Amino acid sequence: MAGEIVLIIEDDGHIGGLVAQVLREAGHSPVHVRDVAAARVWREAGGSPAAIVTDLMVPGSTGPDRLTTDLAADFPGVPIAIMTGVPPRRRAALGVTHDRVIEKPFEIETLLAEVTEMLAGP
Repeated sequence: MAGEIVLIIEDDGHIGGLVAQVLREAGHSPVHVRDVAAARVWREAGGSPAAIVTDLMVPGSTGPDRLTTDLAADFPGVPIAIMTGVPPRRRAALGVTHDRVIEKPFEIETLLAEVTEMLAGP
């Protein structure tokens, strides 16, 4: 779905900017913030994403095991994908069980496919 707002939560400006550029070139409307607090401020100002792409280790999170739960509470019904370079076993040890994961480093096509799937709905 082109034109949809995709919230990007990524503290690394280079990565966040690149993800935003890729999504913009694909016809989406990306919003890049650097931490969970900024995402909440954006939401309180009326921001409403169709999907969220977030780094796993992002400032303002209560921990990697709670990130998607907290974001789901803040943005009910919005699909969430995690970008991470943390290997699956380490994620499991951290208590991360989210199934929508974009492994870093990733190909642009992988990112776009995941966003397209999230925007298509359940």
